[in-house]
Amino acid sequence: MPSTRERTPDNSARWATDPGALVYGLDLSRFADSDGDGFGDLPGAMARLEHVASLGVTWIWLLPFYPSERRDNGYDVDDHLAVDPRFGDLDDLREFLAKARDLGMRVLIDAVPHHTSDRHPWFLAACEDTDGRAGKFFVWSDDDSTEPGDHPMFPGEEESVWAFDERAGRYYHHQFYSFQPDINATDPDVFEEIVQLLTFWLGVGVDGFRIDAALLLVQGKGRPDTDVDDGVFFDRLRARLREIRPDVALIAEASEPPEAMAALIENDRFDAVIDFSLNNATFLALARERAQPIVDALSRLDQNIPADSRLNFMRNADELDLSLLSDEERREVFAAFAGDDDALIYGRGIRRGWAPMLQPAQRVRMTLSLLHALPGVPLLQAGQELGQGDDLAVEGRGAARTTMQWDDSDGGGFTAAAVSPLTLGAQVDGPFGFRTVNASAQEDDPGSLLSLARDLARVRREAHAAAAGWTTVEVEDRAVLALRRDGLLTLHNLSSREASAEIGAGRVALLADGWATGTLAPYGFAWLRTA
Repeated sequence: MPSTRERTPDNSARWATDPGALVYGLDLSRFADSDGDGFGDLPGAMARLEHVASLGVTWIWLLPFYPSERRDNGYDVDDHLAVDPRFGDLDDLREFLAKARDLGMRVLIDAVPHHTSDRHPWFLAACEDTDGRAGKFFVWSDDDSTEPGDHPMFPGEEESVWAFDERAGRYYHHQFYSFQPDINATDPDVFEEIVQLLTFWLGVGVDGFRIDAALLLVQGKGRPDTDVDDGVFFDRLRARLREIRPDVALIAEASEPPEAMAALIENDRFDAVIDFSLNNATFLALARERAQPIVDALSRLDQNIPADSRLNFMRNADELDLSLLSDEERREVFAAFAGDDDALIYGRGIRRGWAPMLQPAQRVRMTLSLLHALPGVPLLQAGQELGQGDDLAVEGRGAARTTMQWDDSDGGGFTAAAVSPLTLGAQVDGPFGFRTVNASAQEDDPGSLLSLARDLARVRREAHAAAAGWTTVEVEDRAVLALRRDGLLTLHNLSSREASAEIGAGRVALLADGWATGTLAPYGFAWLRTA
């Protein structure tokens, strides 16, 4: 059975060296509002950092906080070199970084070099002269003919990857929304601008970057000479940034098979990649109530990407993107977890949130444990430690983007405003709303999901359950995933029935739900060590 490989490249960023390494994705707009305008901000988040630290978090990932109309959750960037005034200013960010560091956490920020918004000064200048220096920052065409394989990322919302600009009198390429023109990474001036952008934020004090759409940045844009050698591009980027900050951390985001992602960690280009393949396999395993899809995915990953270069998640901030499954496999997961067509999106994903999608509650608890047990570094999005819900009345990917539920007061403790445009209706009136699901109610409840999240972090750290070095263990019951590292053994029952897990004598439970020696209750799990 496969065993995860140890990390061998230079690791000056000390990525995943902590045995309890954990990343926490934090959308400032939805986390905590300090001034009562219904919009989260840096001072509000700073006041809640002790909560984040209590989860065992070692890295905070800040989602985009740049000036933006937030038509795409902040990824429609109007200015890469500023903080949106609704969040605060650069001094607020510096104070946030300092407090996070005092609490033992480092901070990654989202870098979005793949595109700008159509309001960005670069694009406005480019529209005035598409053949000039500014124009070369983007990809232009005199027609909107589409090359095979060049398709919009949001089918049903965007019909083409080309949009016409009246000022320029030409079409520009956009892989995402039409208000997000793609950057032309082949232009040397663009590379220098990207370096300068990231250098600026290193000067402010951030510890690293999550590079959004990393492979899309360098791939061709449907016209000749628009693709870039990704190895050369990212080697140069890493080298330039290390001149400024030798311990800078770089994380790549790209929904691609492991074989395609492997190049991103060669030569230490990136410290880690956000891995979609294991996430897809995990949902297939849950739908089938069989561990084999996870075992197979780990074997494939181990051949391409060391475990400590993998960032695992159960549910990200967008849709549950299942594009790495076959059509038949995807239909299995849709049938098990989508409920109805209203929960589906783009033909590839599910809009549901983690907790409502994976009910009953015991399966939610088991999958939280499973996320911490899988080889690699776990990633939680804010609110997932509480089991927050979703609202399918909200269109598109925003259905599972909830504001943080701190208590049962009006506004859920997120805001003092009478109404926040960011708080979903189901958060006010719904089974997962802030009246019943909130941090205050779970704080002192040993049986709560929040307590489990903290217990998992403690056990991982105390047991030295590092990201790499794990081996899958064969067990008789096909519903059970068993993973071993040194004297630590984890067992997870992926099924709705009782499962047998005979492991021999001499093991002590560090943490368990539904575990009796040799037997796991439906969706039970156990973290065991040699006595």
